[in-house]
Amino acid sequence: MRTVIALIISAAIAIPVMAMPPGDGSHMLKGLTRHLDLTEEQQAQVKSIFEAKKPRMEALREQMKALKEETDGEIKAILSPEQVKEFEAMQEKRKQKFEKRMERHQGKME
Repeated sequence: MRTVIALIISAAIAIPVMAMPPGDGSHMLKGLTRHLDLTEEQQAQVKSIFEAKKPRMEALREQMKALKEETDGEIKAILSPEQVKEFEAMQEKRKQKFEKRMERHQGKME
């Protein structure tokens, strides 16, 4: 049972990383500029940081996606068919809840 709980927690942690939209960080830069009153020089530096980290972030996103799929497969393998259905419903509910939070958060950042 502890193993199942640990695997579920691992999957829950992976969702935020995978849910982050790939991109150039421009939406984050806009939010930081507005909230922190960044100068043009600071904006350029932050943009450079985002651009430098982008390949690494994309690679991590793919690794986390693969890890989540692997974890989900292992969990489903030990569940009954009824539990698999419930597990999938839980995941969908969690995903929808997370997406709503991300929409609200992105609205605040812009």
